[in-house]
Amino acid sequence: MDQRQGVRVVLCAPGFPASADDPDKPFLLNHARALSAAGMRVTVVCPMVNGLPPRYQLEGIEVIRVRYAPRKLQTLAATGAMYREARGLKGLLVLPMLISMTVMMVRQLRQKNTVAYGHWWIPGGLVAVVAAAMTRRPSLVHLHGSDAAITATKMLRKTASTVMRMASVRLAVSAELAAWGERISDQKFSVLAMPIDFERLSRPSSAPRDGLTLGVGRLVPEKGFDLLIEAASLINKKIRPAITIVGTGPEQQRLEVLAQRLGVQLHLPGAIPPGEMVDWYQKARVVVVPSRREGFGMVAAEASACGRAVVAAEVGAMSQIVEHRVSGLLIETENVEALSAALTSVDPDWGSEGPQRVVEFGIDAHGQQVRQLCEDLLN
Repeated sequence: MDQRQGVRVVLCAPGFPASADDPDKPFLLNHARALSAAGMRVTVVCPMVNGLPPRYQLEGIEVIRVRYAPRKLQTLAATGAMYREARGLKGLLVLPMLISMTVMMVRQLRQKNTVAYGHWWIPGGLVAVVAAAMTRRPSLVHLHGSDAAITATKMLRKTASTVMRMASVRLAVSAELAAWGERISDQKFSVLAMPIDFERLSRPSSAPRDGLTLGVGRLVPEKGFDLLIEAASLINKKIRPAITIVGTGPEQQRLEVLAQRLGVQLHLPGAIPPGEMVDWYQKARVVVVPSRREGFGMVAAEASACGRAVVAAEVGAMSQIVEHRVSGLLIETENVEALSAALTSVDPDWGSEGPQRVVEFGIDAHGQQVRQLCEDLLN
C-alpha cells in the first residue's frame, strides 16, 4: 500500500443520516466519524431518498445517494426499515436498486488503496462483495440486527452464505450474530460493535427518583414496546409508572390502543434528533430495552454511558453491556412477568456502574481497529 495516499473506505448501506440531526441509523454516522477520525477517507453509497441531493458532504464524509427508479417509486430507503418496505410489489425495485448501487460502487472502487465495506449482508454486503470482485479490491461485510431475521428461506440463506464467503473479512456487532454468521457460511467472524460518541453524550449523572421509565427505538414489533406496556399494567396502580417511548414507526396506533385498554399512561414524543437524546436519558429514572431481538443494543449502551440503570431482554450484546444486578437487570426475552418485576426492583443507583461497562465502545478504538483491518487487507 502507498502510505502517502492513505486508506479510502467506501461504505455501502441501505441508508445513512441526511444530517447530524437525522434519527435514521445515527450509529452509521458515528461509524463513519470513527473511520474519518482514524485518518481514513470515507465515502458512503446508499439508495436515494426523495428530497435529498444525490451527492453531499456531511462532516467531511462524502455521501452518494443512488437513483434506482422513478421519483415516486424511490421509497425503499425512506422509512429506515428496508426489509419491511421491500415486501409485496415494492420488492420488484430491489433488483434495480442493487444494480444501480453496484455500478456506483464499482466506480468508487477504481481508486487505489480503497476497501469496500458493506453493512448488512443485503443490500450493503452483496453490493460490496460483487463490486470488490469486479475491481479486485478487498471487502468487509458487517452484520447487524435484522440480518438473521430476514434470512428465512433456503434461497436467502444460500445467498447470505455466498456473500459472506466472498468477503475478505466478516464482522458482526455481537457474539450472537457472529455465531449465526459462522453457522451460515462456515467462515470466521470477528465481533465489532458500532461505536458510541462519548463526546456527544453528557457526563454521567445521578438518576432523578421521579424520572421517566424510558424506552427508545422504532415503534416496530421487534423492539418489544408492547411487552413493556403489558409489564407496566401488572404493577399496582398506586405505583404504576408512566411509560415514555421516544421514536416513530408503524406500531404507534397499536401501542396507544393497548396502553389505553390496559390503563397505562403512555407518552410518545416522536422522533428526537440524536443530539437531543442525551436530554431524555438525563430525565430517565431507568431505561428499558424489552426487545425481541437486537443486533447490538445501542440504546442500552448510550443509557449506560449516561449513568442510567438499564432493564433489558438478554438479546444481542446486552450481557456485554449490562452487568446483571450491578448496572441493571437482564431478563428473559418476551417474559412479561419478569419485566414487570424488574421495573419495580431495579435500583436507579446501579446506573453509576454503567459508564465503565461501555468504555470499550468509544470512537477512537473503533476507528483504529477498522483502520488496522483495512491496512492489513491492502498490504
